[in-house]
Amino acid sequence: MKAKVLFLALFFGLICPSAASGQFSLWLVEKRIDIKYSVPNITHQELSEKLNSKEAVRYVLFDVRERAEYDASHLASALHVDPEMKPDAFFDTFGSMIQGKNLIFYCSVGDRSSHFIERVQKQAKEKGALGLYNLRGGIFRWYNEGHPVVDKKGETNAIHPYDDEWGKLVRKRDRK
Repeated sequence: MKAKVLFLALFFGLICPSAASGQFSLWLVEKRIDIKYSVPNITHQELSEKLNSKEAVRYVLFDVRERAEYDASHLASALHVDPEMKPDAFFDTFGSMIQGKNLIFYCSVGDRSSHFIERVQKQAKEKGALGLYNLRGGIFRWYNEGHPVVDKKGETNAIHPYDDEWGKLVRKRDRK
């Protein structure tokens, strides 16, 4: 089993976003993040079901990207968290809203949000969070699967690509 994990880690470590196109590459990135971080994930389907149910009030969404990325597009009701925010600052800012809630963190593909979860997970549980989850595939997977994203004006078809290489993982949508 260790040999298989080592092979997968080496294989995925050698692949960059432009190595293949579209969803296959995003799938590879997701697998690499699964190996790199041991945080719970929630899929886009699961999150969509939760947010469209009576349980929605039990979830708080956190967008762990740079401000320009968040401003371009984010999930409705998501709160912006700077990826470099210190855990104490996170709890000073958001601590009052996490007790009894499931916290969902996302970024472009799941790397920054998984890293953030690792930094705050223990303390969040101590402060009463029910669970912390990474949105598997991040906003790129969410968007690519047809779920809505918003900016300050409302729903948008624009999405921040992070950079030219990572942006290749985003499917283009027709403008509204």
